[in-house]
Order: sequence, then structure tokens, then C-alpha cells
Amino acid sequence: MNVQYARHAPLWDYVEDCYHGAERVKEGPNAEEYLPIQSLEREELRSGRVTFTESRYAFRRKVASFENFFRPIVDDVVGLMQRNPAQARFGVADDEESAPEVLELRDWGNRYNDGLSGLKARLNFAQILYGRYGMLLDVATDPEGLRPTFQIVEYSPRKILDGEVDARADTPFSVLRWALLDESTRTFDRFAKEWRRETRRRLVALDAKGRYYTARFTGADADAQWRAFDLDRPSGSSVVYPTFKGATLPFVPLTVCNVEQLGIDEWSCPPYLDVARLAVENYVVDSWYKMGLYFHATPTLAVCNAARESTSVRLGGVVWPRNAGATPVTVSILETSGAGLAELRNAKTELRETLRYTSIRDLIERAGANSSSESLRIRTTTGSASIAAIDKVGARAIEEQLCFASLWSGATLDETRRRIAYTPDVSYLGADVQLDAVVELLKTNQETKTLSGRSAYAFLEKAAPGVLPSYEDNEEQKQDGSEAIEDRRGENGEKIN
Repeated sequence: MNVQYARHAPLWDYVEDCYHGAERVKEGPNAEEYLPIQSLEREELRSGRVTFTESRYAFRRKVASFENFFRPIVDDVVGLMQRNPAQARFGVADDEESAPEVLELRDWGNRYNDGLSGLKARLNFAQILYGRYGMLLDVATDPEGLRPTFQIVEYSPRKILDGEVDARADTPFSVLRWALLDESTRTFDRFAKEWRRETRRRLVALDAKGRYYTARFTGADADAQWRAFDLDRPSGSSVVYPTFKGATLPFVPLTVCNVEQLGIDEWSCPPYLDVARLAVENYVVDSWYKMGLYFHATPTLAVCNAARESTSVRLGGVVWPRNAGATPVTVSILETSGAGLAELRNAKTELRETLRYTSIRDLIERAGANSSSESLRIRTTTGSASIAAIDKVGARAIEEQLCFASLWSGATLDETRRRIAYTPDVSYLGADVQLDAVVELLKTNQETKTLSGRSAYAFLEKAAPGVLPSYEDNEEQKQDGSEAIEDRRGENGEKIN
């Protein structure tokens, strides 16, 4: 397994637990990592005087609150990246220039059948939460092995086990020599009537002649099979050279998307890891704050020099101590100043204030209705610039998969470069275009002819999102309307009512 994988896997566990919240942080397998046991608490557990559920540590963990301000930030950022739909292009003049199987990726093309929009949402989520995601262009057929179609198979960061770049690759889209992917799954044993985990590994690689192939290793000795496998001279029943309409590939169609760039040898930490750590630190401070409240908010009754059996008292009761010796009995109430509680409250406040430097939600909420477009732009530039950069990297990853499909369908490299484009709209939080401003612009453009018809139409789409058809459909409807008017004119050119 790759050394970098071993370093990043604990970080993926950390942010995933924080995203899921209290159930994972307080009760999951890493609970003691998030809320460390104090030395005195550990001694109490080792002594055997109390069970774990009766211990002070168990009580402190139970009363502590995990305020999950990490998950809303992740959801807000991912939602912001989906606010403006990305633009997919499959041809210079018309999308039909690309093969039908390539065009199908726009609306279908994955296990969820939700097209590029769904793929982008999952990719962006993985980028923001983990900092890594993988996509492999695969070929699927019907049950009879007919009608081949493209399918983009997705891999979470834990599924991308290892890989190596290849300097021999002659395509600008992929430089992979090989990659090992985890496709383990749970299968139902119909005889034992139980679910069992089956280990599966999938190798995607180039052989000694530079031809793309895949191989699978399954069972308890899957890893041993992988270690004994010859990458350059693959053999065995599991080795397959994928083809699409008889064509193979000279490269591995796997895209690994990180935070800042593409590549299986590029590794990124989760971009909002600091926010997750702040949430956990706040959880630890809250545990001590709640323990402090428990002990400090309840006054302690102190009875000195009295027989023990005479001091039992309930809340609201009266103590009638019996002298146990010559020394007089003293009864008092012990209370503390609570200064430590104030410091703990301040610590929690400081942690939440630190969140302001990271939270996109804070940027959005502070942009009130009275904010001018310029002040809003300045306020959100810092918070959205890095998000826009991540979004662009994700779009490049999807564009690369579309380019793989175009090349595999028979298009040349030059045709693919000209036809395929996938561009995100990263104008987050910008001022909305007002309809009256668009009308004035169209009037001015009618006189100056500065903008083309397509550019002017783009302003209308911005002013009324989701209402207008595409530019091409609109032009076709205009043409249909003109022909209908011509049909209603008489032989002498007069309009028929």
C-alpha cells in the first residue's frame, strides 16, 4: 500500500466521523481519540472499583455536547458549488458532432443514472470532505453482451489503494502506468443466510506494449495474487482488454481528482480539516465545562465530628448530627467561586470565533440586504476564491473523462480538444442581473451591435434562470414562428386575419 495512503487514511476517518456527528464522535470506535481519558480517570478504571459506565470518564463523555459546525460548512460549500450549473459542450457547432454514446454521459453514464450534474455533486463533496476522488471510464453492455455504452465508475479515496505514473504515455490526458483499486463488497450467502465481505481488487494498467487492460483478484488471498502478478506480461482468466466497438486504448482511463490538481501521485489533505479539529476541540472543552457545572453548581454539605450514620440527608431535608466525641460538631456548606467555569466559557467562545476565519456560512450570513455589490464582492472574494479553484479542478477531472470517451469512440485527439469542454460557473455570490438592466443593454446593443446574438441571449438567461430554452431552441422557435406568419399571408402579400 502506498505510504501516502497510510498517512492520509486517518485524516479521512477523522473528517468523516466529524461530518456524521455525535454518533461517531461520542460512540464510535475512535471515541477515546476524540475525548482523551485523563490520567486520574484511567487510574479509576484500572482500579476496578467501578465499571466503565459508572466511571467519571463515561459521565464526562455522556454530558459533553458535540456541536457539529463542521457538517454545515461542508454542505454549504458543496451547495455553493452546485448553485450555478456547469456548461458541457460536445461539439464546435453542434453537440451531435460527438458519438451518441459520448452524449449519453451527459444525462446517464453512472451507477446512479443522474448524468454529469449528479457526478459533479458527488465529486465536489468528496473534494471538500476528503480532498480526493477517482473516476474510471468503463464499458458496459446489456445482458446479452450487446449495445456497449460508456459508464463512469466512481471511487472514494479509500478505494484508490496505489498507483504509478508512466512517462511513456503519449497522450496529454493520462500518464498512468497502473493503479490498484478496491472493489470489495458484501455478498449474501444463501445457504448460511448471512452477509459476508468479499475482498476484490481491480488492477487497471498498461502492458509492455502500452495496451490498456484490467485484472481482478478476489478471495482471501487477493493481495497475494496482486503481489505475484506480472504487470508487463499479464496472464490469467481475469485479465481483460476492454474494447469499445472493437477499439482498445493506449492509456489508462482513470482520473484521480484532488483539491488543487489531478494525478494519482498528488495528495491533498482534507481542505476543511482545521474546522473539524476546531469542532473536536470545542467538544473536549465542553466536556470539562459540563463536569465543572455538575460539581460547582451543586453546593457540598460538610459535616465534621459527627457520627456517620446521623448525617444522611436528602435535598430539602434537615441534618440532626450526633456528636462522635469531645470535639463539637460543625456543619457548613462549601461553594466555589466558579472562576474556572468562566475561563472554560471563554475558551469555547474563542474557539467559535476562530471559526469565522474559515466559515463560508459566516461570509454569506454577514452579507446583509443593505450590502452593496462592491462590498459584497470584496467580502466574499477570499472565502470563495479557493472554492472556485477547487471547483475548476473538479470540472477538469470530469472533462478528462469526457475526453477519454471521445477518444475511445473514434475521435482524433485534435477533434476531441475542439469538441469537448466542461466549464463550471464560478460566479458565486455575485450580484444578480436585474431585468431592467438587461432591457437597457439590449436596446443599446440594437444600436451599437457590440454583442452577438448569443452573447446578448446569455444576459437574458442570467436574468431569468431556468425559464428560457437554450439559444439554439429559441432560434428554432423564432424560425418556426416566422414561417407560420408567412403561411398566413395571401397571394398579394396582405396578412390574413
